[in-house]
Order: sequence, then structure tokens, then C-alpha cells
Amino acid sequence: MIVSRDIQTVKSAVARRARIGWRRMSAQLSRVGRPVILMYHRIADEPFDPWGIAVSPDNFAEQVRWLAQGRTLLSLPQFADLHRSGQIPDDAVAVTFDDGYACTAKIAAPLLDRFRVPATIFIAAGMHGRVRLFWWDELAQIVMTYPGTTIRVLDRTFGLGERQRGDRAWPRDNRKRTARQQGFYAVWAALQPLPSEKIEEALAEMRGHHASPAADETHRLMTPDEMRSISSPNIEFGSHAMTHASLPSLTRHEKAREIRDSIGACEQLVGARPISFAYPFGDYDRESRALVADAGFACACSVEGRAVAPGDDIFALPRIKVGNWTGRRLGRELAQIGYAAAKGT
Repeated sequence: MIVSRDIQTVKSAVARRARIGWRRMSAQLSRVGRPVILMYHRIADEPFDPWGIAVSPDNFAEQVRWLAQGRTLLSLPQFADLHRSGQIPDDAVAVTFDDGYACTAKIAAPLLDRFRVPATIFIAAGMHGRVRLFWWDELAQIVMTYPGTTIRVLDRTFGLGERQRGDRAWPRDNRKRTARQQGFYAVWAALQPLPSEKIEEALAEMRGHHASPAADETHRLMTPDEMRSISSPNIEFGSHAMTHASLPSLTRHEKAREIRDSIGACEQLVGARPISFAYPFGDYDRESRALVADAGFACACSVEGRAVAPGDDIFALPRIKVGNWTGRRLGRELAQIGYAAAKGT
């Protein structure tokens, strides 16, 4: 028994020293920085999150508080301007939101305003006020509640399997666990490259088979009134094209219309011309980049997940997708990103 107690004492001491060492290393790492642009989408407690884009309200509040205390916060235009001139601080952070979900106005904006955190909200201006849901969210509602085991979409039949209790639990690791989840992803992948008109045709066909449930508050888009209610001088609106179409799959004329028409549509919605652009789905090609630059935007963002490095194209800035992390975890993630960037990995 004495030997056992001695061993346990040694183990406890080793564990205590390890904890102290980890805290010290974490404190040192937290000071390692590289300029980053953060990418958010939804602020919600969400069990069905295949893309890992939902951050809970509690965790988001922690993250905003940590950013306000631990980083140099810049608006995206300021960030881009300092990056262009080579004068951006190593610990600079710009915050962005894609898609313009209602939770951005209801939950995120008040917290951003309270902590004076600048942010850019990218909206698909042709969608707001016209639809309540993005097509992928309506697709999920249709597929997950559809009673049959196959569904017909645009002359193709997709297998869905029998509905299961676990269909609506899709964690953030993106693994498709059930047949219904695999079927949803197959339909999504078939629709994603298509023009918005073709996607709407497919949705209309599916609605004919099975009416989707009413849109819930956590998935709907901001209304024009909600956009105009965001009065913080720290929050600006940027363009996410007109209909959130994947630009490389379009003709040059269609790309130009998606990009250029979004300027006037966005200005009509929020009363200010957008100067920042985010490529829908992060998809872009050389032609899309040139059209964005020619349209007069100051910068554009992709979804390449890394810190911004010297020499990065101002019209293809990388962004870090933020996970459902605590504030402390966000600090560790940014420190690791900064450390990797410093090492050149």
C-alpha cells in the first residue's frame, strides 16, 4: 500500500507539472500571430451540421470577447489595404460572415457591436426578400422528411434509404453515417455546380413529390428590414454575388451578371455600395477574379483555410473557417495557425 501511494504521488506530481507546462506553452503560443480572416456562417446550436458552419451562441460570445481582448481587429477593407501595403500587424484579424442568415442580425450583430468588433456580412443580394431559405437548407428539409426511399431529381434517381432516427444528427466531422445522409449529399453535389435557375427547377420538382416543412428561425435568411436594423458603424455588407451560384460553372456573361448586378442590388438593400466580395462556395477561376476586380471591388475572399501571407492576391484572400470552439480554443487554433505559418508549413 505504501508503494502504491508513492506511485500515485509521483503520478500526480508529473500530471501537475504537465498541466503547468501546458499552460505556460499555451500562454506563449497565444502571442504567436499571423494575419487571419475569420469566416462564420450561422450562430446556432445545430445537430445537423455537415459542413461544420454553426457556432453556438455561447461559444460565439466567448470568441468575440477573446478577440476583443487578444487581437488587433480590423475591418476587412482596412485589413486588405494594410496587406496590400505590407504594413499589416502580425496579430491582425478581420471577421466575416457568409450568406446573411437571420441569426447574424439577431445574435451576432449585437455582440459584435457590444465589443466593437468590425465585421463584414456577405449577402447574396438577389435572394434576400425573395426566398426564406437557401436551396441547400430546403434540400435538407425535403430529403430528411421525404417518406420514400428514392427521389427523382432532374431525370436522375437518387437512393435515400429508409428514414432513421440518426438522420438528423450529423456532427461537424462531415462523415455521412446513414443512407439518408449519403443521399442528401449526392443530391447536393449534383445541384451545387448548376445555375440558380436549374437548381430552382430541381427544388420545384422535389416539392411536387413532397412539400418541405415550414422554414425555422435558425435557417432563414435575413429580411431587408433586419439588414437595415444593423446600425453599427463597425459592420458593413459585402457581396456574395446575386444568387450564390458557383461562378466557375457559369458562362462569362452569367458570371458578369452575378458579380456586377450584385452591386446595385446590395446597395438597394442596405443603402451602401459593397466594396468587398466573397466567392460563393469559395469557387473562383481566373475569369471570375478578373470580373470582380473590374467591377470595382477592393478585395475578395476565398475559403482557403490558412493565414494571410505576404504576396497573397488581394482578390483571393484565404480565410479560416471558425469551428464551434470556446474562446480559449479559438486562441489556441489561431496560435497554431500562426506557428505553422511562421515555420512555413
